[in-house]
Amino acid sequence: MKNLRFYFNKKLDALMVEEFLKVSGGGIDFGQNIFKIHPQLKSVKLLNFQQRKKTINAYFNNYYRTHKAVMRCRIKNIRDAWPKHEREFVAITEDFFGSFRFPRGKYIAYASILNCNPRFLDLKTFQFFYEKPLADAIYTIAHELLHFIFYDFIEKKLKKEVKHLSEDQLWDLSEIFNVVVLGSPRYCRIINQKFVIPYPDHRRYISQFEKAYKNSKNAKEFIRRGITIISAKK
Repeated sequence: MKNLRFYFNKKLDALMVEEFLKVSGGGIDFGQNIFKIHPQLKSVKLLNFQQRKKTINAYFNNYYRTHKAVMRCRIKNIRDAWPKHEREFVAITEDFFGSFRFPRGKYIAYASILNCNPRFLDLKTFQFFYEKPLADAIYTIAHELLHFIFYDFIEKKLKKEVKHLSEDQLWDLSEIFNVVVLGSPRYCRIINQKFVIPYPDHRRYISQFEKAYKNSKNAKEFIRRGITIISAKK
């Protein structure tokens, strides 16, 4: 993985409103997060599919037009900042994974006007909220990129171990893994630690995972210990 590219994608943004409108996870209501930033969209909950799609597209067309200059400035700042960290981030991460490489792909970060930050594993793309402070954006980029190597690693190296986990448990494992790993001294030169905040529902597991991390020599050992913790959670 090298040379992460940055773009806006208005169509993808509009699709993500539909995707996250009624989604909650880890103690976060993503739909409410959308409405906090874009209260004008609250009315779409009462519309049928066609009306909702038309309203969302009209809103996004107007937002992208009226905020064009600010959006371009912000994405330029992030695009200029990330390459200073990319090589070190990749080297540290691949070393932690026992020289396992990031999966191949044309990695793209889509700056979004939504604060949902989804990733698309097969496409090697993800979104990040464009209004985040620079240090927070850098953390989000690192967080999403870490998901790509994590999921590829467990598919190729730990498939049997994670087989009994539910989809929700695997998501919990991946998110808590990221928080603990990126909050460790390993990444302190890249990541501003104040932005490494777990989902509310994951906070009670952080101390267990931190202990597991300290007792692990590499990502494989840490993930195995994490699987045990997640398997026991109720």
